Amino acid sequence: MAANVNATAFIPEIWDASVLRTLEDNLVAKKICSMKPNKAVEKAGDTIYFNGLGEPTITAYAGTVSYETLDDSQVAMLIDQQYYYGFDVTDVEAAMANVDLQGSQTQRAAYNLAKTADAYVLGATTSSEAAAGTVTDASVDSATILGDIAGLAQVLYEANVQDNNMWMVIPPWVMIKLKLAGVAFSINEGINGKGGMQWTKDLGFDVFVTNNLPNTGTAAAPIHNVLAGSYQSIGYADKLMKSETLRAETAFANHIRGYHVFGKKVIKGSELAVGAFTYAAETAI
Repeated sequence: MAANVNATAFIPEIWDASVLRTLEDNLVAKKICSMKPNKAVEKAGDTIYFNGLGEPTITAYAGTVSYETLDDSQVAMLIDQQYYYGFDVTDVEAAMANVDLQGSQTQRAAYNLAKTADAYVLGATTSSEAAAGTVTDASVDSATILGDIAGLAQVLYEANVQDNNMWMVIPPWVMIKLKLAGVAFSINEGINGKGGMQWTKDLGFDVFVTNNLPNTGTAAAPIHNVLAGSYQSIGYADKLMKSETLRAETAFANHIRGYHVFGKKVIKGSELAVGAFTYAAETAI
């Protein structure tokens, strides 16, 4: 006779690990925001800080040296976003036999958590916060896209961002324009350990492709704010709160639920730029 298995204890642990791994692999926000807060997120409503020191003063030398005390520079960020998932598993033993990292419920829960977080981080970052500057093109096609991307690179270079410290997030249609212009994309090759995304290295940028940039146009004629910056320009922190299972009172099923908390803050707007790009149909291809 098969040994009894404690499904109530087992299911949440598998789901929690599976959701967390899939979430991490697909979360653009965590890949472009490398600044570490002063403490880990514990719960929604936490305020965490990104620490730094003030800039030293450069003084003309006249025979003596004076020493200054650098002020602490802290940026506060509120963990003010909360989202959850919840679904039923109607046959516990069957679910236990089939749950893995590719399981449909696990994958969809994690993907939708990542999509929600990315849409917030990328959509809430506004042009007014991008102090490095804005590149505008109201008619982006394969003939202009390289110039547009070069313009964003120039904005960041002029803000003293090094080319080994630059990222850009673009929608799929911009990727297609780059491909038509001759830029080859690679998939999941893990540049600098950033796996799970589609990316290329071009004009100094690590370029990430996502559907989560907000489109203010239409599906046929999209308008996107492409973001570009240093890996220290935006702060992000999150926590996947532990999954749990509850026995349904009115059905032969288990409820599976969990929730994700996170926050976002522009830390160095001087190292953040926006490309205001409007799609244009190709005329020569």
